[in-house]
Amino acid sequence: MTTALVTGASGFLGARIVARLQAEGVRVRALVRSGRPSAADERIEGDLRDDAVLARAVAGCDWVIHAGARVATTGEWEEFEATNVRATEALIAAATAAGVGRVVHVSSLSVYAVPHDGATVTEESPYDDGGGERGFYARSKLAADKLARAAIERGAPLTIIRPGLLYGPGNKPPLARRAVALGPLRVLLASRDYLLPLAYVDNVADAIALAARAEIARGRAYTIVDVHARQADYARTYREVGGQRWFPFYPPLSLLRLAVTGAERGLGMVGRKSPISRHQVERTLRSATFVTFRAQNELGWYPRVPITAALRRSFAAVPAAAVAASPAPAQSLA
Repeated sequence: MTTALVTGASGFLGARIVARLQAEGVRVRALVRSGRPSAADERIEGDLRDDAVLARAVAGCDWVIHAGARVATTGEWEEFEATNVRATEALIAAATAAGVGRVVHVSSLSVYAVPHDGATVTEESPYDDGGGERGFYARSKLAADKLARAAIERGAPLTIIRPGLLYGPGNKPPLARRAVALGPLRVLLASRDYLLPLAYVDNVADAIALAARAEIARGRAYTIVDVHARQADYARTYREVGGQRWFPFYPPLSLLRLAVTGAERGLGMVGRKSPISRHQVERTLRSATFVTFRAQNELGWYPRVPITAALRRSFAAVPAAAVAASPAPAQSLA
């Protein structure tokens, strides 16, 4: 019987990966923090940053699925670097030393450069060269992806999965890349034609399970996006499926750019840093098509759950009061 270690097994994506692997007859070992629940067959409690814990967790495993990460929106860079970057490097090294047959590293679309609005992005597209201007989470995922690529070049049996905006039961669907609730209005910081690269959690878990098994996936990276939903059409479907009553408002994007530029300059004059940079704004406003042909052709992956059904399942798991109160939290493609 195949044995797989899943890091972050009690998390939103990790729990779905555990269920998906178990459905295929895989014995799952979970690495979770102390006191966190997991439906895995075996659990090891500990910290990703502890080398001794990692060595014990990977011992005897055929696969390692690395879905664990610090995903907070606050905190110091050193915390993100330790958990998302250095721990990833240590886990890959421990798995390789233990003779693990396949490591699947869960990365992010945020690692890609989006040079202009309307860009087409493939797995061979360059990395974002403005990582230092991103939020700490996106910055750490970029650094971890680079480490994973370097490990592949050294011969590590590794596969990288880069999912789109992740949602599903337990993680309210994003309304937009960035949205603000103002009474009956939802201010959407995007154009009506912006393409949201959405990824339903069970569809991503499918891709990860396929990548763990496929020999062709060794040394490969895969973009996983279910659908590129046009913002205006998606907002309408979102409101209808969620049973919500609000009106979308799309502010002039030129004003947003101007405001952020002014904030950066003004705060810079007094030695302070703007909470959002021009680079982050441009990343938010630039639409791209993330090509998934490689996953389809090499893994046989396709989004098993379509968008309307995925939204229905997601909203069914959210209390009605919470659905109506505010838009889903912004995601940074990270």
